[in-house]
Amino acid sequence: MKSMDNRVNVAVVIGVVFVLAFAVTLTQSENQVESQVVEDEIPEELIYEWLKKYDPSEQTISVSGSATVSSNADMLIIVLGVESEAKTANESLSQNSNSLNSVISSLTNSVISKDDIQTSNFSIYPLYDSIKDSNGNWQQILNGYRVSNILSIQTEKIDSAGDIIDVAVSSGANRVDSIFFNLSNDKLQKISDDLIADAINDATQKAEKALVPLKQKIVGVKSVVIHDNVVPYYDDPMRASFDGFAESSVKSSLILSGDEEITTNVSVVFYISQK
Repeated sequence: MKSMDNRVNVAVVIGVVFVLAFAVTLTQSENQVESQVVEDEIPEELIYEWLKKYDPSEQTISVSGSATVSSNADMLIIVLGVESEAKTANESLSQNSNSLNSVISSLTNSVISKDDIQTSNFSIYPLYDSIKDSNGNWQQILNGYRVSNILSIQTEKIDSAGDIIDVAVSSGANRVDSIFFNLSNDKLQKISDDLIADAINDATQKAEKALVPLKQKIVGVKSVVIHDNVVPYYDDPMRASFDGFAESSVKSSLILSGDEEITTNVSVVFYISQK
């Protein structure tokens, strides 16, 4: 009887051992699967890079700075030209070409060089008259052609605006579309480069003033962005279209240039910490 009890107890113990072993094995398998899923979804390298980039303890302040300076224009730009009308396209082209050649020749012989002149726009289009026929219907009747040839004059002789207009109109130009003064690319680039340091100093001073009541200080620079410059120019538009202007009516035109303001803007992000 005692032998029978011993066999039963041994069997129970063996069964419990098998159950526990199976449970441990199952738990380990589930943990391995779960761990594998997590590793597949977010690699450790990506998590590390994310934490490094988005460190919640990072303290920064973003500030904008600007610097402005006035400068005299060194480039004169005038847009003028010749318009001609005639019954045929060839006749209109011929008249326009003769007048334009006269304008260019007069300008290059007395005021500016040929390199300062380039064609800005050329067009030729028909002119129509509207008439009623015997049935009361309106019809378009070809009446001629208009040729327009516009020149763009760019010169460093900024004091010669009046002389250029006088010579051009006297020699056949019947359109003066615009006159304005601007900065040459070289001068604008040099001024803009010099302003960058001033704009960054302005941003630094603003940040330091803002941090005083916060008991913080600048400890580094995270980023600097230099924005494109917006350069207003002095504009004295002189839009006119005239025909047969008397020479005396345009002599000694006085056109003065003005100063231009050049502005450079920057955005700076500073690292900060407690004093």
